Amino acid sequence: MKKLICNVLVVLLWPSAAFAANAPEGGGSSLSPLLGLLVPLIAVTAALLAMLWWLRRGRALSGNGPMKVVQAVAVGARERVVVLDAQGRRFMLGVTPSKIELLAELRAMDTTTPP
Repeated sequence: MKKLICNVLVVLLWPSAAFAANAPEGGGSSLSPLLGLLVPLIAVTAALLAMLWWLRRGRALSGNGPMKVVQAVAVGARERVVVLDAQGRRFMLGVTPSKIELLAELRAMDTTTPP
């Protein structure tokens, strides 16, 4: 991921540096090349921060739906037993890479914790 971000920054900043290098030497101010590098950098940083915020917000909203994973226990390399709460009902599911199977529907007394 870091390599991808670095490559994107290099590609976006490279044209700015080329145009700044071709600026006239006599009458141009020393601030112009700096702005040519700084403006794209700020734009890319703002875009990355906006993307991170959007991804984090999307994950937060996904937990508010009608189904929630109460607990998941790994029973093998790629197999899990999952307790799922769906609209007030609890299900115990066996999850493998090839299928999902209902193991049991849990009653209210099954879901309470012992004292």
